[in-house]
Amino acid sequence: MKKICAIYTRKSTDERLDMKFNTLDAQRESCEAYITSQKSEGWITSKEKYDDGGFSGGSLERPALKRLLDDISAGKVHIVVVYKIDRLTRSLMDFAKLVQVFDEYGTTFVSVTQSFNTTTSMGRLTLNVLLSFAQFEREVSGERIRDKIAASKARGMWMGGVPPVGYKIEHRQLVVNKDEVKLARHIFDRYLILGNVRSLKAELDREGIKSPKRKSLTGKPYGGSSFSRGALYWVLKNPAYIGKISHKSKIHEGLHEGIIPFDIWERVQHRLEEQTVARTEQIKRRHMLQGLIYDSEGTVYSPTFTKRHDRQYCYYISRSFAQNKDHPEGIMARLPSHEIEAVVEKSMRDQIKNFCAGAEERTFKYVLEHHEKISAYDLVRSCIGRITVSMDLLTIHIKPERFRTLVEKHLKVDIPGIRDALEIAVPFKVSKAKRGAIVIKPESTKDIFDLSPAELKKLVQGIVWRDEHFAGKTLTEIARREGCSDAHIGKCIMHSFDLLQAA
Repeated sequence: MKKICAIYTRKSTDERLDMKFNTLDAQRESCEAYITSQKSEGWITSKEKYDDGGFSGGSLERPALKRLLDDISAGKVHIVVVYKIDRLTRSLMDFAKLVQVFDEYGTTFVSVTQSFNTTTSMGRLTLNVLLSFAQFEREVSGERIRDKIAASKARGMWMGGVPPVGYKIEHRQLVVNKDEVKLARHIFDRYLILGNVRSLKAELDREGIKSPKRKSLTGKPYGGSSFSRGALYWVLKNPAYIGKISHKSKIHEGLHEGIIPFDIWERVQHRLEEQTVARTEQIKRRHMLQGLIYDSEGTVYSPTFTKRHDRQYCYYISRSFAQNKDHPEGIMARLPSHEIEAVVEKSMRDQIKNFCAGAEERTFKYVLEHHEKISAYDLVRSCIGRITVSMDLLTIHIKPERFRTLVEKHLKVDIPGIRDALEIAVPFKVSKAKRGAIVIKPESTKDIFDLSPAELKKLVQGIVWRDEHFAGKTLTEIARREGCSDAHIGKCIMHSFDLLQAA
């Protein structure tokens, strides 16, 4: 009976594969000789070639191997012949998958230099032992390569990859590319002026500034396209621009020349870090009141959002309304998340004076000056037990003792004698913006002496000038005396009404 033998060859890199007689040819020649020696058993070499040049044995994602498996499932192959077992795979887990396929279609596996038969239990044991050593060798090789890269980078050497804008590769080292230096400096300078990567990308796109056109070592062209935001972040964070090499979390002195002044690079890193913290806080603020806020009937509000004109609007919506599209009268169906969260945060920060009432004066002042270091999310989630919403009032149940833990964690001070749980009522008013969106604002409970010095000065001036105007003096007379315009006098008088009403 004829047995079709498929020869599979593999090499991890494509180095020297362009030679007239390469390692794949050598593997094939040895396998063909072995098949010829088994001619009496009916072995015949398949005409198909299954060669994977430049593919690692650590994965099954190889084109020739996939073709081989397809031919096995189609019944075209009876025996798979390899020069060495690690040519097929170096992974014990992957080999178990291949053996399962071989068994399913009655295919035998043969290694020319390692004699065993996969149809016997002893052959399988021998095979597993060999594979374990092959996998061990692959892992050791990987560790050796990683250690070599780490040691080389610690010496400041460039270990490959796409060179940063402003540099080129010569003799495996970074060298300043004078044609690109201006572009690199422009990116750093404009980022500091514009303040964020989104605006920087938009400006570069408007001006038609694209990434430099280059060729890889194999001659493949790349670049010449618009900078993505990710590419710009990579440029701005790369310490190569100040003559350093990064490896994981460590930065080493490089052998190349820096092209960005250190003070500019440092300012950029500081700005990037601030924006990262701000984005993290913004993400944490989303759904800050989830699970805490209820209507007067005891139904929880759930976070949701809607999109209009490519903008996203976030709300807390009564669960009864969300499920039944109906709710009792006198209960707000939805609350705009940004506004209601701002009201709650302000109310909590206004209570900090009461939380610290038992502290000594020095600690009291320190906490009042630095409480912003405690994020809104931590303050609300830690110290609020429940919020009940009516049509014009928030009832907030607070656990002040938890504020003491936050102060210890973020401000490193202790507040003794903090009070027990309390309940505060926060009146608010609802209005609609021009586009119809609901707006929630707290009703002011500000005292006149809580006004800033500038506001207090305007209030006093406005009241004096108002009394003079009501007593018979014209705005022109007052303005001439004060050395300002009539309009300014009139504006201050009207402003005094607004401030008194707000206070």
